[in-house]
Amino acid sequence: MANFSQSSSYSRRYDRFLHRTGLSVSLGQVRWYTTGLNRTFVRLASWQSPWQRAWFSAGVWFAYVAMVGSIALLVGTLVQGVRNLTRAPEERTQQILVPVMPGVNLPWSHMVYFAATLLLAGVLHELGHAIAAIREQVRVNGFGIFCFVIYPGAFVDLSTEHLDSVSAQQKLRIFCAGVWHNFVLVVLALVLLICMPYLLLPLYSTGQAAVVTGLVEGTAVSGPRGLLLGDHVTRMDDCPIRSKEDWEQCILGVLHTPHRGFCQSADQIQHFNTAVKVHRTVHGIVECCNTNTSLSELCFSYRHSNFSAQYHACLPARTTASGPVCRTNHDCLTPERHKLSLRRPNLHPSSAFCLFPALDNNTRLVRVTQGRDPPMLFLGNPWELYYHAKVSSYMPRFDFLPLELPEFLETFCKYLISLSGALAVLNVVPCHALDGQWILSALVDSQLGRLLPNRRDRDTVAALISLLGTVLLGANIALALWSLIFR
Repeated sequence: MANFSQSSSYSRRYDRFLHRTGLSVSLGQVRWYTTGLNRTFVRLASWQSPWQRAWFSAGVWFAYVAMVGSIALLVGTLVQGVRNLTRAPEERTQQILVPVMPGVNLPWSHMVYFAATLLLAGVLHELGHAIAAIREQVRVNGFGIFCFVIYPGAFVDLSTEHLDSVSAQQKLRIFCAGVWHNFVLVVLALVLLICMPYLLLPLYSTGQAAVVTGLVEGTAVSGPRGLLLGDHVTRMDDCPIRSKEDWEQCILGVLHTPHRGFCQSADQIQHFNTAVKVHRTVHGIVECCNTNTSLSELCFSYRHSNFSAQYHACLPARTTASGPVCRTNHDCLTPERHKLSLRRPNLHPSSAFCLFPALDNNTRLVRVTQGRDPPMLFLGNPWELYYHAKVSSYMPRFDFLPLELPEFLETFCKYLISLSGALAVLNVVPCHALDGQWILSALVDSQLGRLLPNRRDRDTVAALISLLGTVLLGANIALALWSLIFR
């Protein structure tokens, strides 16, 4: 009996807490509702009143164009998706609309961007509805935020009685305000993304190097002889690097070019060579070094002439890779090599060979200049450089500035453009439970009032179009999910 009384007391306290804070909890969903922002909405609606009417009227025209465009986009995407079902994987075209699923095609590390973007886009969407409603003399009962599983969102509670009493044009301005605000948010994020190098110019410089902002510990890219946070990467072999884009292009260049050789004199080959009996590993790779005694040496191959037998030498990888880059022995005999002999007397032009690392097709020996001596010597798949090192085009002007800030802002803007744009496109589709359903209903009332004076006939037309829109959107979502999960 005492336990039952205590549990009942806890339950009453819990109910009072939920009622006092506006929270409600149900299966898979947490919701917060408040009326405390109603005065704020009224003040916002009264600000620059003449301009706001033009603003929300522009939103109506945008919704007209967006509704036609979104239907055409969904039809085209559906046709494209059906065609992809009968095509080979390499012949399939990229889908325009792709569902976002955390852990599938969205990294869990990007969940902060994803959730923050959805919440911001949702709040501004509902803010548009609320301000437009107050301007059209429709009462706002309250505003709320919810989180369904891991997907956040917002909602606004409008007076149904007031909403039914206003004209079709007034309804259009209210219903179209949400998608209009999502579109404006996309434009603002796009402008911010384009202007970001100039906006951050007092704090960060660009066009000088790619700055290392993140590393995966325990990989070949990190460590004392690898890259360090804050390193300024200016070159990858002979490929100059001035930005993040250059870094990515240089990696692709290394991937798609054959193994490059390094000029080395015959005297140095003879002096440093510690080759043992040449043999092939189980993977078919030629090996001539004793891997049990040295990890800094690498097996190189070379020829005395284009048609001579192939020779192998086990040489210090760093010393050999510091030589001039070559493709054939002839590259080591060009006049430019004479200048090198002034700095390295042992490299005589008449006795230099082009040495190639004895590696498989997926492995490369890459020299990365990172502003410290000696340059990093990377041996492995170049994709490891891409996945294990994160770089930015922004170089901090002051030591206290975080390396990740510009990339955070860039990524956030890209998510705003993508997700807020998707909300604008999908919400305007004439589909059940979306803004497009109510926009279509008000549009039919506004444009077909004289042709169909009976309200029931107009509702029937709107319901049929909404049914088609629901089927169209549902088919696109089902096809996209099937392609994402099962293919």
